[in-house]
Amino acid sequence: LTKDLLVDGTARLEDYSDFGSAFVYKVSSRYKFLNDKMTIRGSFSTGFRAPLLHQIYTQKAQYSFVPGQGIQVGGLINNVSSTAKFLGLPELKEETSTNLTVGIGGKLSQNFNFTIDYYNIAVKDRIVLSTEIGKTSAGNTNLDQILTSNNISDISFFVNGLDTRTSGIDVVVNYRNLYVGPGKLDVTLSGNYTIENKRDGDVKNPQLVADAGQSVVNLTQEALFFTSRPQTKWILGLNYDVSDFTFSLNNTYFGETKFRQQGINGEGSNLALSDIHTRFKPAVVPDLSISYRATAHFTIVATAHNLLDTLAEWEVVVETSAGQAGTQHK
Repeated sequence: LTKDLLVDGTARLEDYSDFGSAFVYKVSSRYKFLNDKMTIRGSFSTGFRAPLLHQIYTQKAQYSFVPGQGIQVGGLINNVSSTAKFLGLPELKEETSTNLTVGIGGKLSQNFNFTIDYYNIAVKDRIVLSTEIGKTSAGNTNLDQILTSNNISDISFFVNGLDTRTSGIDVVVNYRNLYVGPGKLDVTLSGNYTIENKRDGDVKNPQLVADAGQSVVNLTQEALFFTSRPQTKWILGLNYDVSDFTFSLNNTYFGETKFRQQGINGEGSNLALSDIHTRFKPAVVPDLSISYRATAHFTIVATAHNLLDTLAEWEVVVETSAGQAGTQHK
């Protein structure tokens, strides 16, 4: 629109013979000021992801003999099978998303630049592989009747089970050409801080599963989705050039993570446990790379990943109604 203000828009309409139609769009803008040293930018877009072929059609069955019950069948059923029909499982539909980003960038000198960006991503109808759905202890629900009459012990299936929201901040700061001794040093700090990464609303259980008091998503799966990744991660990179050698040292900081193992959250315990999870403490992992320019066309590179053989310390955290206790492991 002007020398400093750019506005961009795009839209796409597609039609798939085996899936249906999809319409997505994106609007973005950028404004430069202070003689192009500073930039403000932002964008808003929509997106979709169709179910993958294996999510729609994969089916696996395992047959076992159970004393008193005969041959029982368990495994993974697909959403277009006859089994899925009488269980009332909905066919998979596409995931949709909205994506918002806002950021600022600066090149304050020939050697110094930075960017700071905020993002917010909302995914609707996220496709997940369900937990194993089996008979209830009471044995008097519609789910129990269907599973029993068809000699099914347990089933799992893909389902549009979750809405999720993820937001955070990305930062990159770079300073080049610092003269240190006989060579030049480049320093880069880049990182991410996750503000939120969580389920948005309740789990979308099929009616038959909900009526039986079960859920297609358990605590272990939620940990895989939301807490098993570090809330923050930073990389301090040092790149030193001297003569024909380049020394690169990247120090990666991994923030705290949590994970819930399946099947240990208070089942059969007299402690009335509300939560048991493994907490991994923050750790720094250094990587070193050395390169030598033997000729104008030939370079030798040696790299050591996790130079100090770093492994994050962890502890099992037990939370009860009476308090909290932890057991340290290394």
